[in-house]
Amino acid sequence: MSDTVALSLPVRSDLLVLARITAATMAARADFDIEEIEDLRLAVDELCLSVVGGARSGTVRLEFTLDGATITIACELDRSGEPSDGPGPGGPDDLSIRLIEALVDEHRRDADGRAWLSKRRSRVAH
Repeated sequence: MSDTVALSLPVRSDLLVLARITAATMAARADFDIEEIEDLRLAVDELCLSVVGGARSGTVRLEFTLDGATITIACELDRSGEPSDGPGPGGPDDLSIRLIEALVDEHRRDADGRAWLSKRRSRVAH
């Protein structure tokens, strides 16, 4: 059985903490250890920042799915109905890519700027 949580946030850096809290809560429910939870929190931060890029308006939409010992997080920027405020999201920089690669098991990004990552619990739950 899997659990899915959807989260929509205005593009504001002070609200990204909610994405990190959601990821950490789901990881704790899946019995991830402290290091894995912290890795996931950092990876979610990088994922969101890479999707938002230089945008100053819009909505960050995240979907967190917990399926057994794996958490998958999808992220996209919705700019519909928002006035243009300059360049939209750009691609992630090399440092973001390397950080995400070091912190999760899988990640990808499509041509439309949507991005995903997944992390599996490394140890067997009690």
